[in-house]
Amino acid sequence: MTQDRLFSRQTGLSLWVVLVVLVVLVAIGAAGWWGWKEFQRLQGEKAGLADQVSDLRADMASQRTELQAALASFEKKQAERDAQRVKDREALADMQSGGQTLWLVNEARALASLASQRLLLTQDAMASRRLLKAADETLARIDDPAVLPARKALALDMEKLSSAGQVDVQGMVLRLGALRQLVAKLAVPVEAAPPERDLPDVSQPWWQDVLDRMPVTVRHHDGKVPLPLSAQQASLVRLTLDGSLQQAQLALMQGRGDAYRQALDNARLTLEEWFRKDEPQAAHMLKAIKELSGSQVAHALPEIGAGLAAIEELKRKEGGA
Repeated sequence: MTQDRLFSRQTGLSLWVVLVVLVVLVAIGAAGWWGWKEFQRLQGEKAGLADQVSDLRADMASQRTELQAALASFEKKQAERDAQRVKDREALADMQSGGQTLWLVNEARALASLASQRLLLTQDAMASRRLLKAADETLARIDDPAVLPARKALALDMEKLSSAGQVDVQGMVLRLGALRQLVAKLAVPVEAAPPERDLPDVSQPWWQDVLDRMPVTVRHHDGKVPLPLSAQQASLVRLTLDGSLQQAQLALMQGRGDAYRQALDNARLTLEEWFRKDEPQAAHMLKAIKELSGSQVAHALPEIGAGLAAIEELKRKEGGA
């Protein structure tokens, strides 16, 4: 009895041990399976993290490349701006020194050339001297000893013009022009229009009526001058007087004294012969023509090319600098 109980007790204990072992084995198996799954999950996460790190590295490399390209472009533009700034400073320095000097030299050369042309075409020494003076004042604005020879040559030319006969050609030409404008206002004795005859005079002979209807008018003049004039003849006289004054202007500008005085003599004779002496404007014009006839026109003109030549030499030096 006792042995049966002992056996039974041992058998129950063995079953419990087996059961415990089985439970332990099941727990170990479950833990191993869960560990394997966790290991696989961790491996997957690790691979994902590696991919993300690789993508981040690629993005960083791309961003670094773009940043380097942008930085290189910025440095290039900055270098271009610096180069342009240097060019601008050089251009400004050139304008303040040589560029402005060359511009002033060109202006002085133009004035000196105009002075020579004015003297050649109009024989006006005073106007030419004023142009040379303007050229000298232009060169005086240049702070450079190199312009002194040109200014010296200009001063010599101005002295030559000052020592020459001073004739206000421009003023005389303008005065003749003013006289030409008065020609149309001068009073010339003009014949009155013949009265119109509606009916022939029956008391006169038939041949007299035929003569009255003919376009030819027979006139008799007791004096030397056929006055009064017809409207067409008066217009021709005014045109002759204006032409004489115009010839005097042309001869004056060309420095031809004989032709100038001859033209004024013709104008004076036309006034005295055809225009009314008691008319104030005719008397004024006659007095003005006599005054202009006494003015000296022909005068020796000096050579003034030294100043222009010196300025052209200065321009060549400045252009080659």
